Amino acid sequence: MENEQQQVLRKEALGNNAIRFIGILCFLFTLLSCAGAVTLDLIGKKAIGKVSNAAINCPPGKTCWTGKIDFTTDKGEQITFYPMTAPMLFDFDPFLSGRSYEEYGNYQVRYFAPFPKFAKVKLVYFLEYSSQVLGCCFGAFMLLIASAFSTKPGKERKPLVIDLSKFRNK
Repeated sequence: MENEQQQVLRKEALGNNAIRFIGILCFLFTLLSCAGAVTLDLIGKKAIGKVSNAAINCPPGKTCWTGKIDFTTDKGEQITFYPMTAPMLFDFDPFLSGRSYEEYGNYQVRYFAPFPKFAKVKLVYFLEYSSQVLGCCFGAFMLLIASAFSTKPGKERKPLVIDLSKFRNK
């Protein structure tokens, strides 16, 4: 009986460690990508890029969109990259910035001069950071869940108690 209980606790601990590891990876990846984006905003060279759809062989009845940005560097080099920005944010940018839709498709690009493939699209009100903030929140949430429900073999799980009685009006 005791041996079966220890095996169950070990399996729970393994699952909790896996969730914690996924949360740590997600959190660190988004922090790293956010640091890279902020670095490009601060020291990156500016260029104007043209967005286009790179999706080919789209089946009938489906809407396929894969954003592809083409821009020219200061040295005249033609660069193509695929941004990590959500496609719907490209639609919000002209609306929020007050640009006309005739200019739709032209976006400001920031790139790292020694390695121009390392680039990002700069949108109005820093909309491109929304996915990074959501990823960071997801990683923190996974860490919270894993920490709240983690058990160590041989130790009993304590209940999670949130006491809000001191905030109650008397």
